[in-house]
Amino acid sequence: MMQRQSSGDIRLIKAERMRALDERAINEIGIPGAVLMEMAGRGAARLIAEAGWLKNLDDEIILFAGKGNNGGDALVVGRVLLLAGYLKVKIALTAAGAGLQGDAKINHDVFVKLGGAVVELRDEKSWLTFKPRLDCAKLIVDGLLGTGLKSAVRGLYAEIIAAINEFSGPVLALDIPSGLDADSGRPLGAAVRATQTATFAFGKPGLFVTPGCEYAGRVEIIDIGIPQSWAAVESDAVRLLTADYCRALLPETPISANIHKGSRGHLLSFAGSPGKSGAGLLAAGAALHCGCGLSSLALPQTLAGQLEGRNPALMLTLLPESAPGLTRKLTPAELEEIGAGKNAFAIGPGLGLHSAAADLIKILLHNFSQPAVLDADALTLLAENYDILPQNRPQTILTPHPGEMARLLRCKTADIQNNRLAAAAELAAKFGVTVVLKGAATVIAVADGGLAINSSGNRLLATAGSGDLLTGIIGSFLAQGLKAAAAAQVGVFLHGLLADELLAAGFSSGVSAVALEKALPSTLAKFMAVVR
Repeated sequence: MMQRQSSGDIRLIKAERMRALDERAINEIGIPGAVLMEMAGRGAARLIAEAGWLKNLDDEIILFAGKGNNGGDALVVGRVLLLAGYLKVKIALTAAGAGLQGDAKINHDVFVKLGGAVVELRDEKSWLTFKPRLDCAKLIVDGLLGTGLKSAVRGLYAEIIAAINEFSGPVLALDIPSGLDADSGRPLGAAVRATQTATFAFGKPGLFVTPGCEYAGRVEIIDIGIPQSWAAVESDAVRLLTADYCRALLPETPISANIHKGSRGHLLSFAGSPGKSGAGLLAAGAALHCGCGLSSLALPQTLAGQLEGRNPALMLTLLPESAPGLTRKLTPAELEEIGAGKNAFAIGPGLGLHSAAADLIKILLHNFSQPAVLDADALTLLAENYDILPQNRPQTILTPHPGEMARLLRCKTADIQNNRLAAAAELAAKFGVTVVLKGAATVIAVADGGLAINSSGNRLLATAGSGDLLTGIIGSFLAQGLKAAAAAQVGVFLHGLLADELLAAGFSSGVSAVALEKALPSTLAKFMAVVR
């Protein structure tokens, strides 16, 4: 997912508010709607030139245009291409040209007066007559349906979208792929699968979150003259996490000669159990790579003895057992000793689902106020008993994948995936915590309603142990003093950046969590070196 804007603070605006900002630009600043449409169309035409899709001036270009402003944008693109010398520019209009209104009507009439070809697809017969032309096209531009769509796509529009999706060449969507919900990214019955999307003024949340990002292709945000500062004061804007924004969240690098490990934060990880000890090693090891001075791994005494020295930099905290590998209930004195001097907790990877694990988590969260990140088995246990997590822990982070999220909200996984932003916001509000909903793309929600979508990461993260690394990375930043929202955001972005660096280096598959962990120091160093 790419964006033309270089600003580190990119806000994504929902459809209803985008319409309000359009009106504000027209009425408050005095920018005519036709000028906004012109800027949008010219920006999209520029992307076509930069993409290099068209090799010859006689390449056939088909621009599908609906009756609204999205169709007007397509008409501007068609005019710009026509004036650039392209000989076979065809507008496929799903309405009567004479019935168009406003700015779309203006641009339709100008296009026709310049000699442009418009084919009106007003019924099934006209569509079936025109459809074979798609086989001759080198490029399709989608301007059928805009961000105002609320109901499922049916009839002629559904048939056209299906034909566009069968097209073997590049498809450029204007503002949003037709049929996609701009806010959730959910296809409304049918949606265009674009090669690239030129979205106007501000990004739309649905373009950057699953499943919408799979339909949008490469996304470019086109400036059309609406002040970027307006987005910063939009209360329900969704932040897109970028390198510049997340880099500014990193903890300050100490420069004092008197700095020591104890002043850089101490993370205590409760992770690992018989058969799953690697999860604890990955989480606690990743924490050290991300800058905390000390990382301890708490394990049942028997298991801890077996792991002694596996990572010489880690400290092991031996938990008393009721049976080999099974932690017994801690006494107040034992609890105080274990938690003393720790700046944050990471709880859950490979911990196990037995009642002793549930008791341990509840005791920790109810008796200590340190920030904590909960993952994996801790989330499954929480889903079974909400009382494990007290309501007064705002510096707590939950990191579920979609299945775990469904258990926590007691719904179906498909419900989560259909609206990942809403699901993350619901869980964050329910428990008063920060939520990291993992997946493509990861969503971060805070209890006050703030939302962010991550822009880093790729398929290389889909490997066993990857989530354990993320738990340790986030835990490390918590131990170094970052607040929960910042720790979650920078942790998620850095975790994704690991995979991006490896993909850029030529790795396409077969990357293990161990390889991801080994890449952490160099990736973090390059990430910090830009400004440090």
